[in-house]
Amino acid sequence: MSQPSHDDAGHRGYLFAGFSSLFIAAFIDNARGPVLPVLCAQLNIPYETAGLFLMIGNMAAVLATFAMGRLLPRIGDRKAAIITSWLAVIPGMLAPFVSSKASLLSLGLMLGACVSLVGSLSSILTVRGSPSHVRGRYVAMQQVMYGIGSLIAPLLFSALMHAEKPWWWLFTGSSLVTLLLGFTYSRIMPPEVMEHRPQDKDTKASHWNGYAILMLVLFSFYVAGEVLASMWMSTLMVGQQNFKPEDAAQYQMGFFLMIGLTRFLCFLLVRPKYEATVQVACLVLGALFGILGQQGYSWALPLMGIVGPFFPLTMARISLKFPDTWKPIMLNVYVCIQLMLAFMHVSVGRVADTLGIAQAFLLAPIFLILALVLLIPFLRSPARMMSKG
Repeated sequence: MSQPSHDDAGHRGYLFAGFSSLFIAAFIDNARGPVLPVLCAQLNIPYETAGLFLMIGNMAAVLATFAMGRLLPRIGDRKAAIITSWLAVIPGMLAPFVSSKASLLSLGLMLGACVSLVGSLSSILTVRGSPSHVRGRYVAMQQVMYGIGSLIAPLLFSALMHAEKPWWWLFTGSSLVTLLLGFTYSRIMPPEVMEHRPQDKDTKASHWNGYAILMLVLFSFYVAGEVLASMWMSTLMVGQQNFKPEDAAQYQMGFFLMIGLTRFLCFLLVRPKYEATVQVACLVLGALFGILGQQGYSWALPLMGIVGPFFPLTMARISLKFPDTWKPIMLNVYVCIQLMLAFMHVSVGRVADTLGIAQAFLLAPIFLILALVLLIPFLRSPARMMSKG
């Protein structure tokens, strides 16, 4: 590898960039959930249009992540972090002018692209910045930042509603943060010496062996279940359980608090021999609480956040099992996730309009159960299925 000693030892600048990028991406991403019922009311749009707002963002995310995969080897991690942070300013500039279906979908397009670019790159930056022998713990701790960013989004939304301020302040304020982060990254991350090396056929083929494909599908089902729960929880509680938007946001805040807490406990307590048990427990309990919440037990909805440790524990395996090709594989994971989310959001919107939001929300535990089914062969995958690296 071109920089083995540097990558193995890690770098604090990359680590800070990875943590802060995920924090702001999580904030922007999950600000959409509590804002969604407000937009439905203000613009008088059906659930299907709300689902289209989210779906078009996912499609933009697929294209943006694919473009990132092409550009990253040419511009390097440092420049990519700076550029994506500055691009994330655009949604906050557009948000105050949303007044129609067309402008709403334009905002969804930009939000999806920016969140995906900043979020997917954050995983690469964290792996690049963390020492290899404790990488799993650093990835788990980085995912705590996702929980914190996701927690603050509905908290600030609730405060804005109580203060009778416009919803778009969430996105405009986050744009100022990403602008400052871009300048910060240019100072704390060291310049890179780019070495262009052609990949041989064996290296490219290792992206798509049985283990890698199983991992992509597994991630897709899991994230679909988690994001469906977080994005549509407020809509379920407002539309079906007669909550006020600001009160529903408090429950959503509890969901992300649970995600952050469980990931932090994972960082502190979980050792490698217990990781498989924790992964299974996350999916089983998450699905159980999702079913209870869908049945009207509102207290169970925040507890779905117990799925929190699953993502970092599973993601951390990528750089260790695919040491030569982990960057493109991580980007492939995010592309598959966005494709699944695009399908999920538009499906939820249509099911909600046809059968009701309660029936649509039932898809969340179903996706988690499907992920559980795939987890078993994932955990049993022998070493020969993995990358040659």
